[in-house]
Amino acid sequence: MVAIERQFRESLSYLKARDLEQVEQALVRSIQYHEGQKRSSGEPYVIHPIMTATYLAGLEAQKDMLIAALLHDTVEDELATLPEIEREFGVTVARLVDGVTKLSRRLYEGRHSDRQIASLRKMLLTANDDLRVILIKLADRLHNTETLTALPPEKQQRIALETLDIYVPFARLVGWWEVKKRFEELCFPIAYPAESAAWHQAIERVREVVRKEREHFIRRANKETASDVHAELTLMTDYEIFQKMHRVLARLEDANAIDSVLLVVQRESSLECYRVLGEIHARHQARPASFRDYISTPQPNSYSALHTIVFLSRKHELRLRIQTAAMHEYSFKRKISSWQPEKEGDVYHALSTLHSFSFDDQQFLQNLQQTVLAERINVFTSAGEVVTLPAGATGVDFAYEVDLENIRYLAGIRVDGGEVHEATRVLREGETVELVLLNSEKSDRRTFWMEKAKTVQAREKLRQTLKRQPKAERRRAGASILKAECVKYLLPIWWLFHFHPLQMRLARKCGKQSFDALLEEVGGGTVAVGTVMDAYRDLLLMPSDWMIPLLKWLHLLPRTRILNQDASIIDLEIYSWDQPGMIYNISKCFAERRINISNFSVFAIPPMDALYKIRLEVKNFKQFSDLYDAVLEVPGVKRILRKR
Repeated sequence: MVAIERQFRESLSYLKARDLEQVEQALVRSIQYHEGQKRSSGEPYVIHPIMTATYLAGLEAQKDMLIAALLHDTVEDELATLPEIEREFGVTVARLVDGVTKLSRRLYEGRHSDRQIASLRKMLLTANDDLRVILIKLADRLHNTETLTALPPEKQQRIALETLDIYVPFARLVGWWEVKKRFEELCFPIAYPAESAAWHQAIERVREVVRKEREHFIRRANKETASDVHAELTLMTDYEIFQKMHRVLARLEDANAIDSVLLVVQRESSLECYRVLGEIHARHQARPASFRDYISTPQPNSYSALHTIVFLSRKHELRLRIQTAAMHEYSFKRKISSWQPEKEGDVYHALSTLHSFSFDDQQFLQNLQQTVLAERINVFTSAGEVVTLPAGATGVDFAYEVDLENIRYLAGIRVDGGEVHEATRVLREGETVELVLLNSEKSDRRTFWMEKAKTVQAREKLRQTLKRQPKAERRRAGASILKAECVKYLLPIWWLFHFHPLQMRLARKCGKQSFDALLEEVGGGTVAVGTVMDAYRDLLLMPSDWMIPLLKWLHLLPRTRILNQDASIIDLEIYSWDQPGMIYNISKCFAERRINISNFSVFAIPPMDALYKIRLEVKNFKQFSDLYDAVLEVPGVKRILRKR
């Protein structure tokens, strides 16, 4: 205990005397509040808040943040009240403590996950005004993960999973890479013990194959580069590779996709980074289009570097990152003063958007993970302006970010000045995107686009727009969407839209008063089409009364098929206008998704139509559904049928 206190005090040498006095006062208070309290390991509880504050002191946090860290558990453990903390240490400290204080256990008796989500939501509401609350929470979580082994195995795994799902993305979001790496190293073996062991062995085996060649490159870079450079191999964590390979061990075939070499330029001029890049490219062939300039266009979390990929041999690629010493220090372990982005910055923008709309806790968590905590990408307008979006964002998200009115006329997007793609195409880092707009309004695809949009802002604005549509328009849109989904699933369409008893059963199963009301909500975006299709499929496969079995026995309802998770062969018929370029536009949808076409036949239908009969192989229904939606977006395509 004495050693922990001494370590903390030694870490405060950067503080002014007056601030140091107040932090010392908070340290005494924390010891008093937690007197006699023990952790699961049996050690004094006060060690936890002291270590939390020590981590933040390593980033040169100022007094309010350190005091809040020392007192962060006092209100939750009912050892002090917020008014007491405010009277003694001020409004700012009280607000920070309140931000990291979980909601009362009594309010969520027996509902741990609900309490966790609600507490997270409360914390982020505070972070919307003061980002420092996230840093305190990360430091708090870091010490908790470092002492996980004192807890029961079930609790260890729950905390480890939560840390990987929520707090690793938070650490990446604010750029605290040191903590992100530590979370992954500590939690991966606990959260996924079998996978962790298998992946670690496979990764070490792959690394050994290329070790000598990479070490030789590093020696040459340190010796032969004209600028003063320190090169070193940077190893990805096992969990990073696990995620990058989408948890499929078979994808870890070689070392090209893992690890990198960091070249730190000792001079502080960013021009030296470009000079080193030129020297490296003069000696080694670079992979075309691999260069990324994050110095002129930093990442949303302010990360700056030059990225490139070079060939060390015919089959051996190596990723390089080039930074000045200041850039490296900033990106890995920066001072707290650098955590204060402007209010219009990307992090604050993402948080404020999340809080602008009303969601239940589960929706909030899903939107948080898909938007705020998702990796971010930079794309460009044709005028060179940078647009930052969550990874996986589509042309619809881009359209909303550039101009909210564009969605009314959106027909597609042009990427890097080349081909026109469907509006729902997923965007990639560094692409230049132009919107392709119609002269007249295109409203019939808004509900479909809402399901494909990645950002909360785009989805919710679309939903609000759809709510203002007349009921008849929403019913029409809902019917169109359901019919398309029935084709995908090979579920009967005629009976759904003409047999009233079946309609009423489906409406009640979805919690609606009538089938028209259900169509309105689907068309208005307030009920997900996937929810309705799951209910319809269950209604046919597991009927609760005599009607469905009777219709099947009379052969009035066709047999329902569900696509297996394994690879499946599907036959499609695509009806379109007979016009030049149509075959290319349709086949491009397959090529972009790496879907194999085993048979492709084209038939002319006088006077101006064409029929394409295609047999394809897909891995699962999600892949097929994405392809179906993309083909339906191709200009000139009228309808698609899935054949039995």
